[in-house]
Amino acid sequence: MATYRRRYTEMEVRGMLQIYGGNRMMTGVGPGGRTQRSPAPAHASIHGGASFLDQRTRVNTPGEPRTTGTYWTFDDQVSATTEILNSMQGQIALQRLEIGEKDCVMEAALPHRKYKISSAHDDSDKGGGAGHLGRNNAGRMGAGSTHTQGYAVRGFVKAVAGINGTLQIQTSFPIAG
Repeated sequence: MATYRRRYTEMEVRGMLQIYGGNRMMTGVGPGGRTQRSPAPAHASIHGGASFLDQRTRVNTPGEPRTTGTYWTFDDQVSATTEILNSMQGQIALQRLEIGEKDCVMEAALPHRKYKISSAHDDSDKGGGAGHLGRNNAGRMGAGSTHTQGYAVRGFVKAVAGINGTLQIQTSFPIAG
């Protein structure tokens, strides 16, 4: 039986974020011998050091989220993710994997003003009127976005159980206060 509920090092977490960034992990073999994979994870650059232009492009693209936030650097994402996994909330969530669930989510408080973050929000639906490029307009690339900086007060992590006790960090992002 895999042991997910344990202390994680920053080196382990860095490896998980780098290995699975944008890749789907094998979670088993299904009917007919077909490989089963976890849902596609968020790429590390989305939540760990994405530039303002990367974020602006994402929030201004139809089908993408209206708001995106990122840790200021990938190193901050690694440290914050490690803190969340090792937190009481993280350890309780990871216990769910040990009883057979395929994934778990955790949210935990982060130290005050330790992790700087950057956020972008699609504001293309503001203003209204003739010629306005609204949220559902496919040609709205660059229609408008706001950019803010602040500090994470909480962090969110989704983890997936893989075969042979491996752990995939599906996504890890900051939550501003």
